[in-house]
Amino acid sequence: MRTHTLNEPSARVAADPSVQRALQAAHLLQEALTLLRGDATTPPMQTAKRASDRLLRLPEVERLTGLCRSAIYEQMRRGIFPRSVKTGQRAAAWPESAVQSWIADRMDERAT
Repeated sequence: MRTHTLNEPSARVAADPSVQRALQAAHLLQEALTLLRGDATTPPMQTAKRASDRLLRLPEVERLTGLCRSAIYEQMRRGIFPRSVKTGQRAAAWPESAVQSWIADRMDERAT
């Protein structure tokens, strides 16, 4: 008869996407509570900057902006949309902060 070790069930649980989302949410909640208590070791601006400095691949940029691939590259060519960053020989990504700034600019134009 085979005995199970403690690592096997935890490996299956760790691979479950819903568990990963729950763990991430718990971590973010803990970080927010730490900031609210005022005993944070890193200033809030550094935490916010770290979160917005991730690189987004094309499908995520399309989802966030509502633009299709050809429109994104056309606007990049015309200097309207943020330039992509080469992440590999055949891969490109966009800084999340630049995409969010572009979206905010569009919203500001809409408000005026």
